[in-house]
Amino acid sequence: MSQRAWKLLDILEETSRFFDSRDLKNGRLQAELLLAAILNIKRLDLYLQFERLLLADEVDLYRDYVRQRLQRVPVQYIVGVAAFRNLELSVTPDVLIPRPETEILVDVALQYLPDGGRALDLCCGSGAIALSLAQEAATAQVVAADISEAALKVAKANGVSHELQERVEWFCGDFFAPLAGAAPFDIVVCNPPYVRHGDLACLEPEVQDHEPHLALDGGEDGLDCYRRIVQEAPGFIRPGGYLLMEVGEGQSTAVEALLAQVASFSEVQTKPDLNGVPRVIVARISSS
Repeated sequence: MSQRAWKLLDILEETSRFFDSRDLKNGRLQAELLLAAILNIKRLDLYLQFERLLLADEVDLYRDYVRQRLQRVPVQYIVGVAAFRNLELSVTPDVLIPRPETEILVDVALQYLPDGGRALDLCCGSGAIALSLAQEAATAQVVAADISEAALKVAKANGVSHELQERVEWFCGDFFAPLAGAAPFDIVVCNPPYVRHGDLACLEPEVQDHEPHLALDGGEDGLDCYRRIVQEAPGFIRPGGYLLMEVGEGQSTAVEALLAQVASFSEVQTKPDLNGVPRVIVARISSS
């Protein structure tokens, strides 16, 4: 981009063409998201300001954002935020960027969480699930845990920014370990690492090079975390309560088989995402 006075529309159009030439998908959308973040306005408000002249420091920062995007840094990490349901969450490379598919997991969890019930978000990352449950189920008691102290720092900050810090209790540790002795939960919700280790190298550069492998790597067959969870969860869920887990594409049958090996589970169901892909597995803890 040459040194010149840039109008908002002109810089968007040039950046869009530039991104397209570098095979970055949805170039116009990405250009808009980056510029909206710099100007601290909503993306759609850009359309009301096409003739606006950008200040020199705004152009300089925008150039830096574009350079980062060319290095395949995800837009969410560049601007520092990601949208999830009703929340705008801070995200850093210490946490996985929340995916739209995980919103289905929250939808299902809300169906099974009773009024005043206790919910645990295991592998909570940015806090997307826990904070959504706290926000949308006003009487719920929400607990969240993650093995990463850095991830929990991000999650706690998100709780404060949405004034939900008193609604979620945070724990750091390996799966259920920090919750020993806790009162049983009505539901345990989890979006664990489930990418096969050998597939990590095949992921898009945005994921492979920038998102935390701790939140992605599910072991050789992608099922390591599920094995731990289905074995340990019955000790933390009340009789008649539920375990809800997000699964990757093509994994539902294998995870159902793991649940079938544990006598405590019954009434296993699979819920699809908006594309019809089996995405959420719900398993009930037997009452007797």
